[in-house]
Amino acid sequence: MSYPPPPPGQSPNPYAGPPQGAPAPQGPYAPQGYPAPAPMPGPQGHPAYPAYPGGPMNGMPGMPGMVPPKASMPGITIAARVLLFVAGAIWGIMAVGFLIAAMAASDAADAGFGEASIGLVMVFSLVFAAMSALHIVPASLFGRGRVGTRVTAIVAASLNTLCAVLGFLGSLTPGRAEANPLAAVLWLAVSVCTIVFCSMSPSGQWFGRPRY
Repeated sequence: MSYPPPPPGQSPNPYAGPPQGAPAPQGPYAPQGYPAPAPMPGPQGHPAYPAYPGGPMNGMPGMPGMVPPKASMPGITIAARVLLFVAGAIWGIMAVGFLIAAMAASDAADAGFGEASIGLVMVFSLVFAAMSALHIVPASLFGRGRVGTRVTAIVAASLNTLCAVLGFLGSLTPGRAEANPLAAVLWLAVSVCTIVFCSMSPSGQWFGRPRY
């Protein structure tokens, strides 16, 4: 079976390579034996773009081998953390003070100081120690904690608010000239600021941020 003659300038063999002197085909579908395309030049002052997929792609979190930028704690979250540490330290000082008072009362039990009173002082010391831990532990976890840390901090500050309100009302009771309402007001302000700072959107975003 015969084939019609090829057009002028075309090789009669369909499997033959391109005529000598003809430009080689370029691009991703270039046959083997021809040079690969050169990388595309980038803008002035920037490296050239890779000539194939899978080249370096820095700054894209979630890609293999990429290092995401490190997030920083918002300022109001840092302020809430500091207030929690301060409140926890005050509760701890009161717990130590009541513990020392209980030990002194135990030594003076023979002088008429009842055992029931010693037990009451010890109970107050344990309660104050628990309040101190309730503030200091979540404050220590602000850097790596999640939503539970934020909720615990709000609960601790809410209990502080309740104690401050009761202290303020007690300072207004007639016959308690030694009570200072200003201290209760300052304590209330610290507690409310802690709740507000922990409840704001930047704090929520910090505790709900993705971990890579």
